Amino acid sequence: MLETDIFIAGAGLAGSIAALSFSKTGRNVVIADPFSHSDNAQLDYRTTAYLQPSKLFLERLGVWETIEDSAMPLEIMKIIDASEAQNGDKIKSQKEFNSAEISDSPFGWNVKNSLMRAELKRLIDRQSNCELIDATSAIDFTSRDTAAFVKLSSGNTVKAKLVIAADGRNSILREKAGISTKTHRFGQKALAFAVTHPLAHQNISTEIHNSGGPFTLVPLPDFDGKPSSAIVWMESGEKAKNLMQMEAKEFEREMTARSCNILGPLKLASKRSLWPIISQIADRLCSKRLALIGETAHVVPPIGAQGLNMSLADIKLLNDLDQKYPNDLGEIHTLNEYQKHRIVDIRRRVVGVSALNKISISDNKLVQNIRAFGLENFFQLPAIKNNIMKLGMGNGSI
Repeated sequence: MLETDIFIAGAGLAGSIAALSFSKTGRNVVIADPFSHSDNAQLDYRTTAYLQPSKLFLERLGVWETIEDSAMPLEIMKIIDASEAQNGDKIKSQKEFNSAEISDSPFGWNVKNSLMRAELKRLIDRQSNCELIDATSAIDFTSRDTAAFVKLSSGNTVKAKLVIAADGRNSILREKAGISTKTHRFGQKALAFAVTHPLAHQNISTEIHNSGGPFTLVPLPDFDGKPSSAIVWMESGEKAKNLMQMEAKEFEREMTARSCNILGPLKLASKRSLWPIISQIADRLCSKRLALIGETAHVVPPIGAQGLNMSLADIKLLNDLDQKYPNDLGEIHTLNEYQKHRIVDIRRRVVGVSALNKISISDNKLVQNIRAFGLENFFQLPAIKNNIMKLGMGNGSI
């Protein structure tokens, strides 16, 4: 039997950052990854925009300095409505939100997930008090007054004062703890991939809205000497599957039209990956000796860079509570405080992002016209515009 202060199920970005954060403050940590590191790197072609509060937290952990040179600043958010055109290739209305209007810093910084995973693995390996177990899942969970016991797929058992479930939207530990979820399926999937293009992106992150969902271009560093962007393309499930099966040339024609040609002809610079779009929230964020973080606790559509930034807020609060109550790791009063201070914000963001997605995917002409009108007029009211920009920096509310 392994004994530790904290056991973490799942070594994705959230689980790995949690492991590093607690080991940096002196806790002994065991983290189990159901994949091998090489599998993880190959699975994810996505990027993440780290908003200002997340960057500050990663600086505190000594992570940011390792990826800073590859992090692309997001200085302007552009929102385009293209619902007037059948193929989404013509701009109906557009607005820009410039971070310089309210801050000396960008809205956020875009980083490839594969790069962040590699750096987190390297930093974890350097922590003598953090053990990463590859190709191993948590398959059962039992809590007692003074400790929790987690059974691993390897047959081993881990005894810990606190168990953190970061094992994703289909979490085994959440199920074993009897915590239910509320899930909404949008009938969408998202394609994630990288492209090159002839025109410079000028550090502008662009969301182009049409029925099916947003088509989002997020700046990346140059690739093979050409400007590059990460794309998340949300579509109905059937159409998304068809797009995945297209030959590269045909797919490039489709995505260039869907981008309204704002950066010129787009060329694939990576493989395509496909992800189901849901919203989900756990009824509780904790139970005896167990805390939920990341997609185990909350899942939102990829709009407004909310997902992983919410996860980092989970981790930071748990870490801060451990510093506040150093002798009470895993005690119910500390977990109840975590629940109290996170659940309201999580619920608000899950509901808000889900509502934005429903508006975005609508093919109802009235809804599309209201969306375009709001973009042209409503979002230009100073109070609303400032709140949108604060949200883009991780400080506003939906």
